[in-house]
This record gives sequence, C-alpha cells and structure tokens, in this order.
Amino acid sequence: MSNDRPFGMDEDELDIELPVLPPMASGPAPECPFCGEPMKFIDAEWGCTDCNGELIGPETG
Repeated sequence: MSNDRPFGMDEDELDIELPVLPPMASGPAPECPFCGEPMKFIDAEWGCTDCNGELIGPETG
C-alpha cells in the first residue's frame, strides 16, 4: 500500500482531475410577480418562499 495516494486508490488507477469550471455571471435575484419580493434559488429553480410558504422544498418522493 502506498502512502502517496488517498485511501482506497490503487496505484494502477488513473488520476482523475476535474476541469476548472468558469465563473458564472450572476445578477440580482428576480422579483416575485405576485408580491414583488426578491425570490430565492430553491431546488434548481427560482421560487418565492413568502408566497409559497412551506410548499417549496426538495421532492422526497
């Protein structure tokens, strides 16, 4: 077992390097069309927590 590799990585495994992602330009959050408050990014979508209350959240199946 080699000490120069992370735990569980064999010497014959390829070194996997992830690409460096470019920074994404982000602006201010869009306003809610109903109440006018800034929305939040929830579950990969813009949503207004004030208008939706507890109905917004990750889908649990």
